[in-house]
Amino acid sequence: MTIFLYNFLGFLIQLLPCVIMIFMPFPKEDYRFKRSNIFTCITAVSVIIAAIFSSAVSFRDLEKSPQYSVISNLIMLCSILLTLTAYILLVRGSLIVKLQVFFVMLFYAIAEYLSVNALYFTIFKGSHGAINYPYTEGFVVIYALYNAVLLPIMILLIINPLREYICISEPENIKREFAICTISMIVYFTVIIFYDTSYGMTVGSTGFFPFMFVLTINQIFIFWLIFNESVRRKRDSDKRQSIEIQQLQYEKIVREMESTRRMRHDIRHHYNTLADMLEKRQLDDMEQYLSSLIDTTVDRENEVYCKNLIINGLLQYYIAIAREEDISCTVHAVCGDINISPADLTVMFGNALENALLSCRRCLGKRRIDISIGMIQNSLAIEISNSCSEVSIDRRYQTEGGFAPAEAFISSHKGKSYGLRSIAHTALKYDGSVGFRFNEEKQTFMTRIRLNIQPDK
Repeated sequence: MTIFLYNFLGFLIQLLPCVIMIFMPFPKEDYRFKRSNIFTCITAVSVIIAAIFSSAVSFRDLEKSPQYSVISNLIMLCSILLTLTAYILLVRGSLIVKLQVFFVMLFYAIAEYLSVNALYFTIFKGSHGAINYPYTEGFVVIYALYNAVLLPIMILLIINPLREYICISEPENIKREFAICTISMIVYFTVIIFYDTSYGMTVGSTGFFPFMFVLTINQIFIFWLIFNESVRRKRDSDKRQSIEIQQLQYEKIVREMESTRRMRHDIRHHYNTLADMLEKRQLDDMEQYLSSLIDTTVDRENEVYCKNLIINGLLQYYIAIAREEDISCTVHAVCGDINISPADLTVMFGNALENALLSCRRCLGKRRIDISIGMIQNSLAIEISNSCSEVSIDRRYQTEGGFAPAEAFISSHKGKSYGLRSIAHTALKYDGSVGFRFNEEKQTFMTRIRLNIQPDK
């Protein structure tokens, strides 16, 4: 029974962290079922697999130890394939993103296996030869200590940046980072094989554990650098976009101030002209002059759409551009001050409006943008419908009511992304939701955004 318990705990400690970590980077909306239910199921399945493994290798004659290695490796392979199958079926997302996460977890699993075995054989002088089955008390303790040290580092330096990376990165960036990660993994395993073949440094060698530990920490740092740098570039890009929009708004205010100054000068001129006409009793001329003034002073550029300064400013800016390009716009906005970061609101709403404007530019014939904004209890609801001739959709995504997540819309043939991931990422920060729908028959694209607004305390 003691051997069974050691095998059970050893294999479970080795397996469970990797199985759980492979699901951790994805946001909750990417799961096909409730995340807590998935974690409960995979934990239960991991326990069952560990029990099967323990039963297979615990109650055998120790002289047949090579058979333990074959049996255990087969069970490990089956557990990896089972995890991979469940992972692909239970998590939505592009295949390249799933492979990215899987390769990272596979790296940790292999590094854990080689490092722990090397440390065990260094401490116990290879007392069980070159085979670590069945598990002993020493193996269980070392696996527990190894995970206690490296697992928090793995979650902090890789899982957390990877989670944000998945949420905000665009498809072309993901392809680039995937290629870099793949190359770094190839180099990682090449170095291990090179040292093994050139210096005979195997798992049982005294110097193999320090070598593996340093190499593993180095690879973790490489992953951290890749994902963290990608997230930093995206944040900088969003910040630049926010600053550019604010700069445009500032320039618009300066132009309006200059326009107001000119208007005051013109008004004085008009007053003098009208006074002169009145003095000469040229009433018909005064009527015609006033009519012409009314026609020329109709200006919709300074139209106030809502009381929220950020939303109103963005609407003024983008709708002015749209009308200059002969794009029809309708706006219904009822929104005041809301407890959302101005930078987040600028990036999210600015991306949505810019996406609508770019879609209309690619269309022929009549083009339009319809915008509705309002408060529903403690939620800000935004709906933008615009003309759209075509989009590239990943058909593997299941849609609810015709709406799909940001990941379903891949890069266009011109290499430009739709900028939807940033919108979804911002909505997620406020415990909200985002849906996108393309109606091929009506040639329209719709964006729906809901943000939960916490009232000011």
